[in-house]
Amino acid sequence: MDYFDLHCDTALHLLDTGEMLEKATGHISLEKAEPIDRYAQVFALFVHDKFSGEAAWQQYRKERACMHRQLLRNTDTTKLCTDAQELEEALLTGRRAVILSIENGAALGGQLSRVEEIARDGVRLLTLTWFRENELGYGSGCGSGHLKPFGYEVLKECRRVGIIPDISHLSDDGVADVFAADDGVLIATHSDARAVTNHYRNLTDEMIAELIRREGLIGLNFAKDFLHTPGENASLDDIYRHIYYFLERGCEKTLCFGSDFDGAHLPSGIDSIASIPPLFTYLQKRGLPDNVLYDIFFENALHFFRAALGGTKQNEVLQHTR
Repeated sequence: MDYFDLHCDTALHLLDTGEMLEKATGHISLEKAEPIDRYAQVFALFVHDKFSGEAAWQQYRKERACMHRQLLRNTDTTKLCTDAQELEEALLTGRRAVILSIENGAALGGQLSRVEEIARDGVRLLTLTWFRENELGYGSGCGSGHLKPFGYEVLKECRRVGIIPDISHLSDDGVADVFAADDGVLIATHSDARAVTNHYRNLTDEMIAELIRREGLIGLNFAKDFLHTPGENASLDDIYRHIYYFLERGCEKTLCFGSDFDGAHLPSGIDSIASIPPLFTYLQKRGLPDNVLYDIFFENALHFFRAALGGTKQNEVLQHTR
Protein backbone atom coordinates (compact mmCIF):
# COMPACT_ATOMS: atom_id res chain seq x y z
CA MET A 1 0.00 0.00 0.00
CA ASP A 2 0.97 3.69 -0.38
CA TYR A 3 1.00 6.38 2.30
CA PHE A 4 1.46 10.17 2.37
CA ASP A 5 1.66 11.83 5.80
CA LEU A 6 1.51 15.60 6.34
CA HIS A 7 3.05 15.87 9.80
CA CYS A 8 5.46 14.20 12.19
CA ASP A 9 7.85 15.47 14.87
CA THR A 10 10.51 12.87 14.17
CA ALA A 11 13.22 15.47 13.48
CA LEU A 12 13.11 16.63 17.10
CA HIS A 13 13.10 13.01 18.32
CA LEU A 14 16.23 12.31 16.28
CA LEU A 15 17.93 15.48 17.51
CA ASP A 16 17.13 14.79 21.15
CA THR A 17 18.08 11.10 21.12
CA GLY A 18 20.95 11.12 18.65
CA GLU A 19 19.30 8.17 16.89
CA MET A 20 19.41 7.51 13.18
CA LEU A 21 16.35 7.49 10.93
CA GLU A 22 17.10 3.96 9.76
CA LYS A 23 16.28 2.27 13.08
CA ALA A 24 14.93 5.04 15.34
CA THR A 25 12.98 3.86 18.38
CA GLY A 26 10.19 6.42 17.96
CA HIS A 27 7.07 6.19 15.84
CA ILE A 28 8.89 6.56 12.52
CA SER A 29 11.96 4.82 11.14
CA LEU A 30 12.90 3.59 7.70
CA GLU A 31 12.80 0.05 9.07
CA LYS A 32 9.27 0.43 10.47
CA ALA A 33 8.11 1.87 7.14
CA GLU A 34 9.31 -1.09 5.07
CA PRO A 35 5.81 -2.61 4.60
CA ILE A 36 4.70 0.58 2.82
CA ASP A 37 5.29 0.76 -0.92
CA ARG A 38 5.28 4.44 -1.98
CA TYR A 39 5.79 6.65 1.06
CA ALA A 40 6.01 10.44 1.37
CA GLN A 41 6.49 12.12 4.76
CA VAL A 42 6.40 15.75 5.78
CA PHE A 43 8.95 16.19 8.57
CA ALA A 44 8.17 19.17 10.79
CA LEU A 45 11.04 21.15 12.26
CA PHE A 46 9.27 21.93 15.52
CA VAL A 47 10.03 24.99 17.64
CA HIS A 48 8.44 24.92 21.09
CA ASP A 49 6.76 28.05 22.43
CA LYS A 50 9.43 28.26 25.13
CA PHE A 51 11.81 29.49 22.40
CA SER A 52 11.60 33.01 21.01
CA GLY A 53 13.73 35.45 19.05
CA GLU A 54 17.22 34.21 18.18
CA ALA A 55 16.83 31.11 20.36
CA ALA A 56 13.86 30.01 18.24
CA TRP A 57 15.86 30.51 15.06
CA GLN A 58 18.77 28.50 16.44
CA GLN A 59 16.44 25.65 17.45
CA TYR A 60 15.16 25.52 13.88
CA ARG A 61 18.72 25.47 12.55
CA LYS A 62 19.65 22.55 14.82
CA GLU A 63 16.73 20.47 13.58
CA ARG A 64 17.38 21.39 9.95
CA ALA A 65 21.02 20.31 10.34
CA CYS A 66 19.88 17.06 11.97
CA MET A 67 17.58 16.26 9.05
CA HIS A 68 20.34 17.16 6.60
CA ARG A 69 22.62 14.60 8.27
CA GLN A 70 19.88 11.96 8.16
CA LEU A 71 19.29 12.53 4.45
CA LEU A 72 23.02 12.37 3.68
CA ARG A 73 23.21 9.01 5.47
CA ASN A 74 20.32 7.64 3.42
CA THR A 75 20.68 9.01 -0.09
CA ASP A 76 19.86 5.61 -1.59
CA THR A 77 16.53 5.34 0.24
CA THR A 78 15.35 8.93 0.86
CA LYS A 79 15.13 12.13 -1.15
CA LEU A 80 14.44 15.71 -0.09
CA CYS A 81 11.68 17.05 -2.31
CA THR A 82 11.36 20.80 -2.85
CA ASP A 83 9.30 20.73 -6.04
CA ALA A 84 6.91 18.43 -7.86
CA GLN A 85 9.62 17.00 -10.13
CA GLU A 86 11.71 15.87 -7.17
CA LEU A 87 8.64 14.35 -5.54
CA GLU A 88 7.86 12.35 -8.67
CA GLU A 89 11.47 11.25 -9.00
CA ALA A 90 11.61 9.99 -5.42
CA LEU A 91 8.44 7.96 -5.77
CA LEU A 92 9.38 6.56 -9.17
CA THR A 93 12.78 5.40 -7.91
CA GLY A 94 11.38 3.73 -4.80
CA ARG A 95 12.84 6.22 -2.35
CA ARG A 96 11.04 7.76 0.63
CA ALA A 97 9.99 11.28 -0.31
CA VAL A 98 10.87 13.86 2.36
CA ILE A 99 9.20 17.29 2.51
CA LEU A 100 10.24 19.78 5.19
CA SER A 101 7.92 22.02 7.18
CA ILE A 102 8.31 24.33 10.15
CA GLU A 103 5.90 24.01 13.06
CA ASN A 104 5.65 27.43 14.71
CA GLY A 105 6.47 30.67 12.90
CA ALA A 106 8.37 31.76 16.01
CA ALA A 107 11.26 30.00 14.27
CA LEU A 108 11.72 33.11 12.13
CA GLY A 109 12.77 35.09 15.19
CA GLY A 110 10.71 38.04 13.98
CA GLN A 111 12.82 38.58 10.84
CA LEU A 112 10.99 38.62 7.52
CA SER A 113 14.13 37.92 5.48
CA ARG A 114 14.27 34.47 7.04
CA VAL A 115 11.19 33.37 5.09
CA GLU A 116 13.33 33.34 1.97
CA GLU A 117 16.15 31.67 3.87
CA ILE A 118 14.00 28.77 5.05
CA ALA A 119 12.71 28.36 1.51
CA ARG A 120 16.29 28.02 0.33
CA ASP A 121 16.77 25.44 3.10
CA GLY A 122 14.03 23.39 1.42
CA VAL A 123 11.11 24.21 3.72
CA ARG A 124 7.80 24.13 1.86
CA LEU A 125 5.19 24.42 4.65
CA LEU A 126 4.94 26.84 7.58
CA THR A 127 2.62 26.36 10.56
CA LEU A 128 2.11 29.98 11.60
CA THR A 129 1.85 29.40 15.35
CA TRP A 130 2.00 26.66 17.93
CA PHE A 131 -0.28 26.85 20.99
CA ARG A 132 0.71 30.26 22.36
CA GLU A 133 1.38 33.77 21.06
CA ASN A 134 4.32 34.54 18.78
CA GLU A 135 5.35 37.40 16.48
CA LEU A 136 2.86 36.30 13.81
CA GLY A 137 -0.27 35.87 15.90
CA TYR A 138 -1.99 33.72 18.48
CA GLY A 139 -2.13 29.95 18.73
CA SER A 140 -5.28 27.98 19.39
CA GLY A 141 -4.34 27.60 23.05
CA CYS A 142 -4.80 31.36 23.55
CA GLY A 143 -8.56 31.09 23.06
CA SER A 144 -8.66 34.11 20.74
CA GLY A 145 -6.39 36.59 19.02
CA HIS A 146 -5.91 37.94 15.53
CA LEU A 147 -3.06 37.74 13.06
CA LYS A 148 -0.45 40.42 13.78
CA PRO A 149 1.07 42.79 11.20
CA PHE A 150 4.18 40.59 11.00
CA GLY A 151 1.91 37.60 10.38
CA TYR A 152 0.39 39.32 7.35
CA GLU A 153 3.88 40.13 6.05
CA VAL A 154 5.00 36.52 6.49
CA LEU A 155 1.87 35.26 4.74
CA LYS A 156 2.59 37.44 1.72
CA GLU A 157 6.28 36.49 1.67
CA CYS A 158 5.45 32.79 1.87
CA ARG A 159 3.44 33.13 -1.33
CA ARG A 160 6.34 34.86 -3.07
CA VAL A 161 8.87 32.14 -2.30
CA GLY A 162 6.61 29.08 -2.63
CA ILE A 163 5.91 28.16 1.01
CA ILE A 164 2.39 26.89 1.75
CA PRO A 165 0.77 28.40 4.88
CA ASP A 166 -0.53 25.86 7.40
CA ILE A 167 -3.48 26.88 9.62
CA SER A 168 -3.21 24.01 12.10
CA HIS A 169 -2.61 25.41 15.62
CA LEU A 170 -3.75 28.93 14.67
CA SER A 171 -6.52 30.58 16.72
CA ASP A 172 -10.00 30.77 15.18
CA ASP A 173 -9.59 34.55 14.78
CA GLY A 174 -6.25 34.00 13.09
CA VAL A 175 -7.68 31.44 10.69
CA ALA A 176 -10.45 33.88 9.75
CA ASP A 177 -7.82 36.57 9.14
CA VAL A 178 -5.82 34.26 6.87
CA PHE A 179 -8.96 33.36 4.92
CA ALA A 180 -9.79 37.06 4.47
CA ALA A 181 -6.28 38.22 3.57
CA ASP A 182 -5.08 35.42 1.33
CA ASP A 183 -6.92 33.79 -1.56
CA GLY A 184 -4.38 31.04 -2.24
CA VAL A 185 -4.39 27.33 -1.47
CA LEU A 186 -4.08 26.47 2.23
CA ILE A 187 -3.45 23.39 4.30
CA ALA A 188 -4.29 22.12 7.78
CA THR A 189 -1.56 19.55 8.25
CA HIS A 190 -2.72 17.88 11.47
CA SER A 191 -6.23 18.69 12.68
CA ASP A 192 -9.48 16.79 13.22
CA ALA A 193 -13.20 17.72 13.16
CA ARG A 194 -14.46 19.89 16.03
CA ALA A 195 -18.05 18.71 15.53
CA VAL A 196 -16.90 15.17 16.37
CA THR A 197 -14.49 16.07 19.19
CA ASN A 198 -14.98 19.55 20.65
CA HIS A 199 -11.31 20.45 21.02
CA TYR A 200 -10.03 23.91 20.13
CA ARG A 201 -7.27 22.36 17.99
CA ASN A 202 -9.84 20.85 15.65
CA LEU A 203 -11.45 22.43 12.59
CA THR A 204 -14.92 23.95 12.54
CA ASP A 205 -17.35 23.12 9.76
CA GLU A 206 -16.73 26.58 8.30
CA MET A 207 -12.98 25.97 8.16
CA ILE A 208 -13.53 22.58 6.54
CA ALA A 209 -15.80 24.09 3.90
CA GLU A 210 -13.27 26.82 3.08
CA LEU A 211 -10.42 24.34 2.72
CA ILE A 212 -12.58 22.27 0.35
CA ARG A 213 -13.43 25.39 -1.66
CA ARG A 214 -9.76 26.25 -2.02
CA GLU A 215 -8.84 22.68 -2.99
CA GLY A 216 -6.59 22.48 0.04
CA LEU A 217 -5.75 19.56 2.31
CA ILE A 218 -6.74 18.38 5.78
CA GLY A 219 -4.42 15.94 7.56
CA LEU A 220 -6.27 13.84 10.11
CA ASN A 221 -4.34 13.87 13.39
CA PHE A 222 -3.87 10.67 15.45
CA ALA A 223 -3.46 12.57 18.76
CA LYS A 224 -5.93 10.81 21.04
CA ASP A 225 -7.26 13.98 22.70
CA PHE A 226 -8.22 15.37 19.28
CA LEU A 227 -9.92 12.10 18.31
CA HIS A 228 -11.88 11.52 21.51
CA THR A 229 -12.86 13.19 24.77
CA PRO A 230 -9.62 14.41 26.37
CA GLY A 231 -8.46 12.14 29.18
CA GLU A 232 -10.33 9.12 27.84
CA ASN A 233 -9.08 6.29 25.68
CA ALA A 234 -9.23 6.64 21.92
CA SER A 235 -9.25 3.86 19.33
CA LEU A 236 -9.42 3.10 15.63
CA ASP A 237 -13.17 3.61 15.92
CA ASP A 238 -12.52 7.28 16.62
CA ILE A 239 -10.34 7.59 13.53
CA TYR A 240 -13.21 6.08 11.56
CA ARG A 241 -15.72 8.51 13.12
CA HIS A 242 -13.66 11.52 12.08
CA ILE A 243 -13.06 10.18 8.58
CA TYR A 244 -16.76 9.46 8.14
CA TYR A 245 -17.65 12.97 9.28
CA PHE A 246 -15.12 14.59 6.94
CA LEU A 247 -16.48 12.53 4.06
CA GLU A 248 -20.03 13.60 4.94
CA ARG A 249 -18.84 17.21 4.68
CA GLY A 250 -17.51 16.59 1.15
CA CYS A 251 -13.80 15.92 1.86
CA GLU A 252 -13.35 12.99 -0.52
CA LYS A 253 -10.54 14.85 -2.32
CA THR A 254 -9.42 17.00 0.61
CA LEU A 255 -8.76 14.51 3.41
CA CYS A 256 -5.51 12.70 4.11
CA PHE A 257 -3.42 11.99 7.22
CA GLY A 258 -1.23 14.20 9.39
CA SER A 259 -0.40 11.59 11.99
CA ASP A 260 1.60 13.71 14.47
CA PHE A 261 3.89 10.69 14.91
CA ASP A 262 6.63 11.31 17.48
CA GLY A 263 4.68 14.31 18.74
CA ALA A 264 1.44 12.92 20.19
CA HIS A 265 -0.09 10.30 22.45
CA LEU A 266 -1.66 7.78 20.08
CA PRO A 267 -4.93 5.84 20.23
CA SER A 268 -5.03 2.13 20.87
CA GLY A 269 -4.35 0.27 17.63
CA ILE A 270 -1.74 2.79 16.44
CA ASP A 271 1.79 2.57 17.79
CA SER A 272 4.00 3.63 14.86
CA ILE A 273 4.20 3.97 11.08
CA ALA A 274 4.02 0.15 11.02
CA SER A 275 0.35 0.44 12.07
CA ILE A 276 -0.66 2.14 8.82
CA PRO A 277 -1.27 -1.00 6.71
CA PRO A 278 -3.46 -2.57 9.46
CA LEU A 279 -5.36 0.73 9.70
CA PHE A 280 -6.11 0.52 5.98
CA THR A 281 -7.45 -3.02 6.45
CA TYR A 282 -9.56 -1.95 9.44
CA LEU A 283 -11.16 0.89 7.47
CA GLN A 284 -11.87 -1.48 4.60
CA LYS A 285 -13.72 -3.76 7.03
CA ARG A 286 -15.71 -0.78 8.28
CA GLY A 287 -17.04 -0.39 4.75
CA LEU A 288 -15.08 2.53 3.34
CA PRO A 289 -14.59 1.95 -0.42
CA ASP A 290 -11.10 1.13 -1.64
CA ASN A 291 -11.01 4.08 -4.05
CA VAL A 292 -11.83 6.49 -1.21
CA LEU A 293 -9.17 4.94 1.02
CA TYR A 294 -6.54 5.11 -1.74
CA ASP A 295 -7.29 8.81 -2.04
CA ILE A 296 -7.12 9.47 1.71
CA PHE A 297 -3.97 7.41 2.28
CA PHE A 298 -2.02 8.76 -0.68
CA GLU A 299 -3.59 10.18 -3.82
CA ASN A 300 -5.17 13.34 -2.39
CA ALA A 301 -1.89 14.54 -0.93
CA LEU A 302 0.06 13.55 -4.03
CA HIS A 303 -2.34 15.50 -6.27
CA PHE A 304 -2.14 18.52 -3.95
CA PHE A 305 1.65 18.64 -3.81
CA ARG A 306 2.04 18.09 -7.53
CA ALA A 307 0.08 21.31 -8.02
CA ALA A 308 1.17 23.29 -4.95
CA LEU A 309 4.92 22.64 -5.18
CA GLY A 310 5.05 23.28 -8.88
CA GLY A 311 8.06 22.60 -11.02
CA THR A 312 9.92 25.88 -11.35
CA LYS A 313 8.16 28.95 -9.92
CA GLN A 314 9.57 29.10 -6.41
CA ASN A 315 13.00 27.89 -7.49
CA GLU A 316 13.18 30.64 -10.12
CA VAL A 317 12.29 33.22 -7.48
CA LEU A 318 14.94 31.96 -5.08
CA GLN A 319 17.64 31.75 -7.74
CA HIS A 320 16.84 35.26 -8.96
CA THR A 321 17.18 36.75 -5.48
CA ARG A 322 20.49 35.12 -4.55
